[in-house]
Amino acid sequence: MRTFRFLDELEKLRIRIKAPEFDGRIDQPLSEFQIIERELRTKGKNVNPEDIQRVGPYLAYKDNNNELHLAILYIQNYNTTREALENNKPTSGRETPKFHLTWCKAIEGVYQRRRFEKYVLSQSESNMFDVEVRDSRSEDFVNARLYPCQFCLGQLKYRGFDYESLKNNQELRYKIVAEFNVKDFLAENYGTLVTWKYLPTSHANIQRRGQYTKNFPELSRHLREAVGWVCSRCRINMNKMKEGLHTHHINGVKSDNSYRNLQVLCALCHKNVDEYHSHMTVRPEIKDYIREHRPIDTGY
Repeated sequence: MRTFRFLDELEKLRIRIKAPEFDGRIDQPLSEFQIIERELRTKGKNVNPEDIQRVGPYLAYKDNNNELHLAILYIQNYNTTREALENNKPTSGRETPKFHLTWCKAIEGVYQRRRFEKYVLSQSESNMFDVEVRDSRSEDFVNARLYPCQFCLGQLKYRGFDYESLKNNQELRYKIVAEFNVKDFLAENYGTLVTWKYLPTSHANIQRRGQYTKNFPELSRHLREAVGWVCSRCRINMNKMKEGLHTHHINGVKSDNSYRNLQVLCALCHKNVDEYHSHMTVRPEIKDYIREHRPIDTGY
């Protein structure tokens, strides 16, 4: 009986992490993407500046198959104490590390001082991170709750976060920091990362398109949330696979964020919206999810 309960828990875990079903074979090698993804979601990966792809405001890691991973940076061997980590709060100062979502001015400062090698890249879906502590008792790792860098939140305009306007409203500022959820951030922003990366470069309006606006990541999230995470074409509900829902600029002008110019599309509808998006890469698990759950058969 206990064996069946264990297998049931394993199946729930498989569904939660979106792993493929086990077909009975134990000799299947992990793909490059799976290896990198597993490493990023567990112990983190040491990186050099050249390993980091800066896509719009985001930090991303590209594997050998040119697959982008939306990821975050933090200092693992931070010079801090166990007590400081165990009692970490959004209001804690420099005694505890912050994790970074963008190439913010704090990251740039570290890079200019040639201390970037201290950072590790992570794609943990938890707000908990392994941080090395050095105190009088031992040198060990603590799995600690960390909080996002406020410079990064401001750069993303995350949930309306703006450091200058919230400078005198610490209660609201720290509330946004405290409620930040890594898993939600990764799911809600992967689609925008892909949109940013695979923007068509041969559109007739290329000369007048301009650049994405700084508030586009938050605007895109808000729009997708407002329509219930449903694709406007095939009507699939992507609430359980948010990373596969994008915001498309209809006229190709990426600085035009007027309501009439923005269209919420699942990754496959976006890829097939026109010839300029056909080169867009869609991760296999996203592709399979869309094809399995679509209420309308689109033929692709």
